[in-house]
Amino acid sequence: MTAAGQQLRQDLSEVPTKFFDQWLTPGPGPLEELAEGIADDVERTIKTRTRRDAASRRRFIVGNYVANLAHLRLWPGVDSEARLAISTAHLKPTRYDREDYPYGLKGKVMEAMEEVGALRTHDYVFKRKQTAVEPTEVFKSRLQSIGIRPAHISRDPGGETIWLAARTGVRSRFGGPTPKRTIPYEDTVESNRFRGEMARINATLSTSGLTFGGEAVAPFLLRRNFLLRSLQDPVEFNLNGRLGGGFWMSLSAKQRHKLAIRGEPVADLDYSAMFAHLAYARSGEPMPNVDPYQIPGLEDHRDGAKLALISLLSRSSDMQLLSPKLKAALPEGWTAKKLVEAATRHHPRISHLFGTDVGLDLMFTESQLLVRLLLDLGEEDIPALPMHDGVMVAAQDVERARWKMQRAALDAIGVALPIKEKAIWQPT
Repeated sequence: MTAAGQQLRQDLSEVPTKFFDQWLTPGPGPLEELAEGIADDVERTIKTRTRRDAASRRRFIVGNYVANLAHLRLWPGVDSEARLAISTAHLKPTRYDREDYPYGLKGKVMEAMEEVGALRTHDYVFKRKQTAVEPTEVFKSRLQSIGIRPAHISRDPGGETIWLAARTGVRSRFGGPTPKRTIPYEDTVESNRFRGEMARINATLSTSGLTFGGEAVAPFLLRRNFLLRSLQDPVEFNLNGRLGGGFWMSLSAKQRHKLAIRGEPVADLDYSAMFAHLAYARSGEPMPNVDPYQIPGLEDHRDGAKLALISLLSRSSDMQLLSPKLKAALPEGWTAKKLVEAATRHHPRISHLFGTDVGLDLMFTESQLLVRLLLDLGEEDIPALPMHDGVMVAAQDVERARWKMQRAALDAIGVALPIKEKAIWQPT
């Protein structure tokens, strides 16, 4: 990689980005009043006469932008310098887009809001057809002065909860993940069933009384993310399937103590070494009575050993080079060859899965297990915050949730997976 490319990659990695939500809207009260004031300013920038319905559509977009910018500032765990990625490309809306959205006016309203000092735009390099937007200091000051809180943000009904993407086959830039493209699929029996399950899960979470730092959180919508290995593959919903959209999924360990469900602090339960257990279950082999991540030579680099095993199972070819992230997690001097040999010696019964891209299949099994667990807990009115390999529940529900987790694993893969409660870091 050239020095310029390395610098660009570094610059981009230092600017976290959150994606735009077409369904966010200002709730009644101070945020709605702020949006109306900005909409009035925007209308004064319009130099030509326009139809009344055009003005109404512009006001709708202003409200949506204002709600998103407020959401960006108040979303737990988001970096204070984060930007909002907004697509202004003139593309035909797909099932992932809001049908009643006036897309043709998005770019003009954005320009007008920049003119009146509400936001600042930047080129969003990776997506190219998207613009990175950040609130101005004036906008942030107005949010603070009128005391905007997450509860002031609303979310209109709607939004696709079953997403399907495909690998494009294009080589990734700067060593990042393979680029993907969303697929505008036609519904199937499976997609409808999965959407119904997500509706039940989201309904349970909507009445969970979830708070962060003692106050209600901004609205969110969980979804499942499925993947095709290539653009030519037929539409199916049997790869990946992991859940996304929950702010707690990206919280640092030192922020989880701020979470509460119905006034109760949360407990963090997860399936120990789940990915390794799923790989052995798929091979029809019993899990050996050893720590799967205690690979000889990596005893003091458990996170690196875990990342290595996941990487080996998720590759579609033999590992020739270490990714920058994996290399940084391993001891000095380790190479791809040395890692493959060490992992093969430690896991001879599943080494035939290395480089076969089976990781997507394991993720699907993992997500199916987790969805089953969330539905079972929901039937007993136990809200649970899903992670990739576990859940967070109210402390009073720990034992019931632990039992449900054991049952879900047995039903899904026929194996009882070990479950542990991870300590929640507390400030001194």
